Amino acid sequence: MNEEPKISINKLGEYMTATPARRRQIVRDQKNPPVFKAARYKAAREAIVGYIESGMVDDGAPLARAAELRSDTSGSDFTVQDRQLSAEAIEDFLPLAEELEVADVSVQSGYAFASETVDFGGTKVSMRPDAILKNKETGDVVGCVKLNFSKSAPILEQAGAYVATALRAHLEANAKDPKSVDPALCYVVDVPTGTVSSAPTANKRRLSDLAAAGEEIAARWASV
Repeated sequence: MNEEPKISINKLGEYMTATPARRRQIVRDQKNPPVFKAARYKAAREAIVGYIESGMVDDGAPLARAAELRSDTSGSDFTVQDRQLSAEAIEDFLPLAEELEVADVSVQSGYAFASETVDFGGTKVSMRPDAILKNKETGDVVGCVKLNFSKSAPILEQAGAYVATALRAHLEANAKDPKSVDPALCYVVDVPTGTVSSAPTANKRRLSDLAAAGEEIAARWASV
């Protein structure tokens, strides 16, 4: 059991637009996560991040990877299904590529930022950006890409703006020069719905909303 109020950034995005009953369930699930839950979409995440790193100029590599995943029927039913879902996610991402402005930046895996958290209202929020965008000349962090593959918990426009705002705050807190972070380059991509969100330039109200949600989660934590 996790005694410290903590939530993933994707779930916080869902929380921001959820009904009161769903909010209570989200907190309950975050406090009492399954002992083991196999991660889905690992292959899709790796293929898409690699595609973004390549500059997204050639669809050949991700399409070949999707075909490879579809043709592999070895392993358990879960493993086979996960490959099929990953192949579908890769193909669904490709039409969204033109909405990401990455031609003038360098891209690296977000792994180095994966363990970082941001505190909102007494609740630790784990960020885990999938890709970090940097200025090619200075190396300063200018943005990031966060992918969501869940069909049951999509991150649509309103929730996406909150997630992107939180990611922006995360990057600014860890960047050598916080002013180098460009809100327009803080992307949240909901692959199943094709929704691409960026952080709004004016973020004061959304930061206040995120802090209030964190306070609410922390207050509920002991009682769920």
